[in-house]
Amino acid sequence: MRVVVCVVMLVLSGVGMAQTTLPANSADADFSQSRRYRDDDLHAKARVVFLGDSIMDYWGSHNGKWFSYTGWINRGIGGQTTQQLLLRERHDVLDLHPQAVVLEGGSNDMRLGFSPEEIRDNILSMGELAQANGLKVYVVQMTPVCDCVRPLTGLRTVEHIHHLNELLVAMAQKKHWDVLDFNSPLEDAEGKMRAELTVDGVHPNDRGYELLAPVVERALVRYTK
Repeated sequence: MRVVVCVVMLVLSGVGMAQTTLPANSADADFSQSRRYRDDDLHAKARVVFLGDSIMDYWGSHNGKWFSYTGWINRGIGGQTTQQLLLRERHDVLDLHPQAVVLEGGSNDMRLGFSPEEIRDNILSMGELAQANGLKVYVVQMTPVCDCVRPLTGLRTVEHIHHLNELLVAMAQKKHWDVLDFNSPLEDAEGKMRAELTVDGVHPNDRGYELLAPVVERALVRYTK
């Protein structure tokens, strides 16, 4: 009888441990990395939210200077795909109740083998969700890539990038959204990233961001005052 009781106690204690011990893959449970800005979001007063990957994330933190306009909130996270952006849109955009959202992404998707159409569809979902909540939608065209520092293009060919950007323009026209051209200011005659404007072949340097800033300011001039 005493042996049975001990076995039962061991089983029950194992159940308790299973309920309280984090699983081995707990670091991957927050797939969208929604905790990254959780504390900041509690106190943010947003007018325009910039949702994106490292192109946004590094703007002002690695290179370039972030905008000083009131309520312009950067919610970029390096390495993210548009699937991840879509998952955290509610927390990092909608819950902040901004007037507008700038959607940027696609480079990581393309690097991992997702098609331009799949990327377009995720951005379409983000835009529709934002529009349904009364936000003005701005869509960013994908920036060029080059192998000028080290091999980084891979599947991010000029043809794939231009095709995605054409799909984004057609989508935006149909939805009456605005498009921010982040490609033309940075590309060379072959459609690749200009070597003098990048730190690694993907991310703009200070000069690169200086060329992108006016594109944003012209499009969002109504939110600068």
